[in-house]
Amino acid sequence: MPTSRAQDLSPEPGGAFRIARDFVFEDAALGRLRYHLLRLTTVGLGRDEVEDVRELGRLAFDGADITECAVRIRDRSGASRLAVAFVDIVEHADQDERGPVLVGAVLGAYTSLGSVGSDEGTSAALLGAVGGAVVAASRSFVDRRMQQEGLAVYLGDED
Repeated sequence: MPTSRAQDLSPEPGGAFRIARDFVFEDAALGRLRYHLLRLTTVGLGRDEVEDVRELGRLAFDGADITECAVRIRDRSGASRLAVAFVDIVEHADQDERGPVLVGAVLGAYTSLGSVGSDEGTSAALLGAVGGAVVAASRSFVDRRMQQEGLAVYLGDED
């Protein structure tokens, strides 16, 4: 019996979630962005890019100018698509959300860890990075709206 493309994914979305979540907690327990970035070297981030992306994070959280760091990451010979994506995402974020958006992008890229060794790992990391950044940028607003409207209204079918 033929299966759909979604059913061909390995691991399935629930399994990929568990893998990514478990790695996030394991690495977060170490308390350094650097460990999250090192984990992502298995899906395309270059080891030589880890410190520059970490610096991007420091600048983003400080509200400092990221231009020089962004250029350094982008202009690096052999720059990974993932490092460049982190820069692009941070540059498109509002100034006050840049730090959390970078962390969201990094953690979102963990969605690719279930596909280590496959050709889809980098693509999954890029999509996960965008998704994680969107959640980081919008989560507090959505939470506030849910609280204001009430969960029953938020989950209801009335307009």
